[in-house]
Amino acid sequence: MASFTGSLSSAGQEDRIGFEVDTDHYNLNSRGAVDLIFLLSAEQSAQAPLDPGLISIESKEGGNVKVDTRKPDTADSTASIALASLTPGKYEIVVRSEHKTTGGYRLDVFLAGDANGDFKVDAADLQLIASLSGTKSSDPNYSPYADVDRNGVINGGDRQRADANLGAVAVPPQAENPLDQNLPEGALALVGASPDTFVSRNGLRFGLNGAEFDTTAASEFVLTINGLRVPASSLVTTAHLLTANVTLVDGRNNVSLKAYDTVGRPLYLTATLWAGSYTFQVNLVNPDGTPFTTQTSVVAALTDDPSVSEQAITTTGTVSFQNFPGRTILIKAKGIGNEIGTAGVLGYQGNVTIKMFGFNAPSSVDNNDFSLGTAGWTIPSGTPVWIVPHEEVISGFSSQGPVSTMAIGPGSIVDQDLMLGTSGQGERSISRTFTTAADTTAVKIRYRFITSEVPGGYCGSQWNDYFRVSIRSQLGGGNAGEANSMNGLGCGAFNGAGETNWREVILPVDKSGDTIQVDAGVANVGDALYDSQVVIDFVEEIKDQVRPQLAWNNTAGGLDLSWQVLNTALNNDVTINVYFASGPGYNNRLGTPVFSYTVPAGTQPGAGGPVHIDGTTLADDPAGTTYLIAASSPSQVASLRDVQIGYGPNADAGVVWASMIDTLKDGLRAAGQSQGAISSTARTPADQARAMFNNCLNHGAASQLAIYAAAGDAVINVYVNMTAGMTTAQIQANATTIRAAMEAEINAQGPSNVSHHCADPATRCVVDFSYDIFNASNRPLFVASVQGRVSTMLVEPSNHCYHLELG
Repeated sequence: MASFTGSLSSAGQEDRIGFEVDTDHYNLNSRGAVDLIFLLSAEQSAQAPLDPGLISIESKEGGNVKVDTRKPDTADSTASIALASLTPGKYEIVVRSEHKTTGGYRLDVFLAGDANGDFKVDAADLQLIASLSGTKSSDPNYSPYADVDRNGVINGGDRQRADANLGAVAVPPQAENPLDQNLPEGALALVGASPDTFVSRNGLRFGLNGAEFDTTAASEFVLTINGLRVPASSLVTTAHLLTANVTLVDGRNNVSLKAYDTVGRPLYLTATLWAGSYTFQVNLVNPDGTPFTTQTSVVAALTDDPSVSEQAITTTGTVSFQNFPGRTILIKAKGIGNEIGTAGVLGYQGNVTIKMFGFNAPSSVDNNDFSLGTAGWTIPSGTPVWIVPHEEVISGFSSQGPVSTMAIGPGSIVDQDLMLGTSGQGERSISRTFTTAADTTAVKIRYRFITSEVPGGYCGSQWNDYFRVSIRSQLGGGNAGEANSMNGLGCGAFNGAGETNWREVILPVDKSGDTIQVDAGVANVGDALYDSQVVIDFVEEIKDQVRPQLAWNNTAGGLDLSWQVLNTALNNDVTINVYFASGPGYNNRLGTPVFSYTVPAGTQPGAGGPVHIDGTTLADDPAGTTYLIAASSPSQVASLRDVQIGYGPNADAGVVWASMIDTLKDGLRAAGQSQGAISSTARTPADQARAMFNNCLNHGAASQLAIYAAAGDAVINVYVNMTAGMTTAQIQANATTIRAAMEAEINAQGPSNVSHHCADPATRCVVDFSYDIFNASNRPLFVASVQGRVSTMLVEPSNHCYHLELG
């Protein structure tokens, strides 16, 4: 009647299989239930088969279960059996192995007493069982279907069990509905364009693999760019390629496509593309103006969104980029000797010459805190620089607690700051080079950005002033920094005066000592009317000894916290706190620690841990969480991306409720799984009606009646009745009226009764969530976290997913 397959790959593992008894699929016996046999066996092809263990049936929604027989072994077999009476409702079948065995399994479900295999229990079954009374499993005419309890002998007990189930009927398994089969991630994709790079303005192409576009429905495809629908006349559709003959705007293009394949499945793709038509040449030179021909990596990044970038390698000192938009582009060059050069340009400028700088001679002046003014800092002539009083709490931002563990001289390192300003168009920069003291484990710079473009009303415009801050180590070859802009940070990062909160960059360094160079720059872009500044609080040599690390644990779930003790044995206890955070830095932490661990005094140098952090403790993430961080001090911080959720081509991200996303993310954290994917969302009643109409028209109503239950059949019968006597041309001419009537019937029957994959997104959130990402160890952790928070959770083996519903 039904079969499920799976694998138990570790001792003690359980699999949970969703199962439903409903009156659309069963006629009940006189007791208002249906008696079923659950038989668990090892996969026949397995070389080292598992030994099936006891089967459990758990009621999850509305149903009651009474187990009659539950044995780990049937006669002459290692298969396990459960004979149970179930009333209508939703259940989970729990399967497990015995004796620590592992391997593939098969769970078969039979109608108890259905001796002749016609999916019903009637007088003919009772007669057959009676005629075989006394037959044993060793006899040639033995039938396991008549041996209801599978004890190896057909007897009066089997007839009694069949008689108790008299009248029960199971509708035979229906053909799989192709509408409910999800396409894999990446099946629908942009061709020749990517959200991560600069793209041409000349048209768009979308490729479809594993299915075909419905070319007859191209007029119903909806492609919008920045909210404006592209005319159907501009779309050219073939089986596997959709071409949009459009000109993208210079700059940001928010692209959204809804199309259909020949099965009737809706297809979705959304992307933000940055397009342009400008060619740009970068020329690298030494400080004396001669070509810089050392091998160099050149990265051109969009300041509106630094994730949009292109990289090139040159040994000639010249690089060309294509498709720049007329926006601010930050170009960063790094030579193999850790030489750097930077320039901010507008995409339409055509070219730029960038000077590459190595390391200056280290200064002997100890002035990382500006207690000696600007002494020891390299400041080009005419560069606007001021020493200003320190301002710790910035208007519009909350205090962030301690900023340093180090004090220098008679005062704190936060007494006064250096402000670097713009003057006219272009970049102004400063640097500092020094040698670290012994036992320094890292170097940190603390800074903030100010731009009068924000109060001037230009945030989001092409006048996008930028800043850069970096730390380099000469011997170690390390490099850390931030290069960003007003638009890249986003308007919400500034207060009304155009100020950000304090930010920081940290570079781990060799404890034996190294030459360090700090570089900072700020630039007016597009005009010289609104100035910007970088304010540097201090540069700090960090001697904190405990360097933490975080990693997802996809075996035990949750996180693993480890650490490294640097230099010498610890003199004091050091506590590592783990936080949710809105970014990778200490200043980005949100709320109180979710976990703390103390590394005791006396711990010797070297690696420690891991300590496991239970994933179920990571459920209450604050709004804005994008990272988890572990900090032993404000300067020793490890960051880890929070779990992320992607979308397949049959998934419309716009209809997924925030509560569903929260539930799925909590489940991923519980499982220690860094990412997951929603493979599909529910079809609307209109899309369901459209698909059913087209499939009835193209394949015949009879074929569709074979794959739907009673509610779906009622919808198909609307089609049958309304098209009686019509030609194909007449049906097509009346398609709008017929589809509207079918949609009305779907709503009357209840969308989810017609298909589990049909719902009104305003009242019910339905997603399929791929389970292929999980392994045998963390899959149960995900299920345990999620199942109590959704109204429906089913396993769909054919789609390799969990079917989840809320509402």
